[in-house]
Amino acid sequence: MCAAALTGPPPAGASTAQAPNTRPNVLILLMDDARTGMTWVMPKATAWMTNGGTYFPAAVVTTPSCCPSRSSILSGRYAHNTRVTQQSGIGNYDHRKTLEHDLKSAGYRTAAVGKIFNEWNIHTRPPYFDNFALGAGYNDAQFVVDGKDTRAPYGTTFIGQQVNRYLDAYEKTDATPWFVYAGFTAPHAPFTPEPKYASLSYPWSGNPAVAETDRSDKPAYVRNFNQTLAQGAATRQAMLRTLRSVDDAVDAIHQHLDALGESNTLVFLLSDNGKFFSEHKLLEKFMPYLQAEQVPFFMRWPGHLPATQDNRLAANVDLTPTALAAAGLTPSYTYDGRNLLASGGRDRVLFEYWRDAANGAGIPTWAATYVAGRYQYTELYRDDGSVLDREYYNLAADPWQLTNLFRDGNPRNDPAIAPLAAALATQRTCTGRACP
Repeated sequence: MCAAALTGPPPAGASTAQAPNTRPNVLILLMDDARTGMTWVMPKATAWMTNGGTYFPAAVVTTPSCCPSRSSILSGRYAHNTRVTQQSGIGNYDHRKTLEHDLKSAGYRTAAVGKIFNEWNIHTRPPYFDNFALGAGYNDAQFVVDGKDTRAPYGTTFIGQQVNRYLDAYEKTDATPWFVYAGFTAPHAPFTPEPKYASLSYPWSGNPAVAETDRSDKPAYVRNFNQTLAQGAATRQAMLRTLRSVDDAVDAIHQHLDALGESNTLVFLLSDNGKFFSEHKLLEKFMPYLQAEQVPFFMRWPGHLPATQDNRLAANVDLTPTALAAAGLTPSYTYDGRNLLASGGRDRVLFEYWRDAANGAGIPTWAATYVAGRYQYTELYRDDGSVLDREYYNLAADPWQLTNLFRDGNPRNDPAIAPLAAALATQRTCTGRACP
């Protein structure tokens, strides 16, 4: 499929309250599997994002699985509303209820670069994107650029170059705003660094969750994993090496924007989910422990955002509402997230996950109410929907989730299950403003 732009009239959708030349450009820079605490190896990118921007240290994703999370990022909707609950589930996605749909409807030029959705055919332009340069990987990575197959010597660098190429094309008509999505493979497995970063050493001695020895309070499936500190430290080091190249690519985009004089640009830098470094002896993500859900989240819009740290509980579902609000658009559909440009916030969020053979069939379906700094209540489900197990962590006293109070041998400290279960049941079916 080779086409530079969608044909025909723009789709019906969002309405605008701003003149086109006052609307900001929107740029999303999405990492893959980067958890909170990893971006210190990206000094150029983080300095840019915090100079005229805001960092959200308490940010989380609502589902720790790549394709469902990406669908939530680009729609502002929980996975139970997008119906993308599996890595292979993008066929369930309603592309009309997305950020790209509403920005395209409002006259934005749009481009998608890099990794977008698991199992997406990279020869197919995603709906409501004018241009696409899709692909993933590190060395000699395959990409399709507006219908043309090409190989990238190093995928991370190539993604930055393609972003800048689209910016050059779009800036020829400066009065029209643009939206560019860029999804990096890094720091996802196989963690292949550029040669110049391949020998960097990042030693690590773990944390209390890595040192956990007694997992008798954990569900049975957790005890099937036995990752060591050495394995976790090796994974962490490999991932950090790849992020050095993301830092270079983001810096190249930054320098190009400056050269083009594009100061009215809203930039997001975040990750689709976190990853375990052997916490609770776990690998990958997909599970209801905070290293899988906590992610870096930066937002930059000079003159509109303070250069500060915002301690509100932000989530991946907040990106689309925030971008649409910045563009002065009335959304064409109901979203579940919050506009981070507005005051106020939430004290809790829903985590949700569905059993997925692509992620390992042994991990059950689960859902959790996360109240930042206070507690996390989790239910695990059998395939018939009945409750298989429960966990409750007092995060104020136990931030590393070492002691499940339901199994600590002291029934006197067990919280009442009924109100927790009722609240979680409501959250699992919420829509719009009813969502936490």
